[in-house]
Amino acid sequence: MIEFKNVEVSFKYKGQTVKAVDNVSFEIPEGSVFGIVGGSGAGKSTLLRTINGLQSVSGGSVISDGKDVAKLKGSALREYRKNVGMIFQHFNLAESRTVYRNIAFTLESAGWKKEDIDKRVTELLEFVNLSDKRDTYPGKLSGGQKQRVAIARALANNTKILLCDEPTSALDAETTASVLELLKKVNSELNVTIVIITHELDVVKNICDRVAVMNSGKLEELGDVYQVFTAPESEFTEQLISHTNDFTIPEYITDDLDGEIIRLTYQGRKAKNPVLSETAREYNVNYNILHGKIEYIGEKPLGILYVNIIGDKDSREAAIKALESKVERLEVVANA
Repeated sequence: MIEFKNVEVSFKYKGQTVKAVDNVSFEIPEGSVFGIVGGSGAGKSTLLRTINGLQSVSGGSVISDGKDVAKLKGSALREYRKNVGMIFQHFNLAESRTVYRNIAFTLESAGWKKEDIDKRVTELLEFVNLSDKRDTYPGKLSGGQKQRVAIARALANNTKILLCDEPTSALDAETTASVLELLKKVNSELNVTIVIITHELDVVKNICDRVAVMNSGKLEELGDVYQVFTAPESEFTEQLISHTNDFTIPEYITDDLDGEIIRLTYQGRKAKNPVLSETAREYNVNYNILHGKIEYIGEKPLGILYVNIIGDKDSREAAIKALESKVERLEVVANA
């Protein structure tokens, strides 16, 4: 388990003290995939770097593997860091070294024997599906392949914790999906605790168990990913999440509609019920679906639909009232 206890990180800037991390406390369960999100300057990356001691704390403590990271010095810090791997947005591979040598370098620095290094690198290349790129230089690899090499290198020392600083920001959507699948494999098969810093909320929804939301150095919200995304407690978190559900219906569409436009939010079991077809039959109304999506967060469904309801006034009102009891939330967003 990783525990932040009243962590503060301060910097001097133009004669003033700026708190990049301000009295942050929470825990990251062992074996979990944990996301930390927030806007630019929220303190996400600064907080991440306190876990491996790349960033010192100004106050409080970071407890990892039972050790107070800030108190580790010299050989004790080097020994601890062997179990903490890190990957970055831009891969940080040595262009003058082959894929094999990039991974092997970590083990050479840790004092591994040559035959053990060869065995371990071969295992890792197979694990990340790059056995055929063993003697290839990074310049000949795609972005996704470079990140796979970086993951293999970070895992080389039998890593217990993997820190990921914007690991998919430089990748396209298809490559992002493949890298996230690899990280899921790292977590499930190797039981590695993964901490991901990202501004891409879809990444958090795809892979994380729990999430911390940061704002101006402070912890804004903390919880299960599904709970935070479906029922955010703070206004900041709600605004942050709203960007992933930004549905804009052109005026030329709404201008030609009759009846109300309603926004339906489905959650959990309610997302699986055929509520529109049921109420259409029962109340003699029709529905025109204008926009929306259904996605799965931690295998739990979340759906948002914008629907134009059509029929006589009394039937529409009765159908809307019935729908309110069948979905998580219903909002009348326009009377067309």
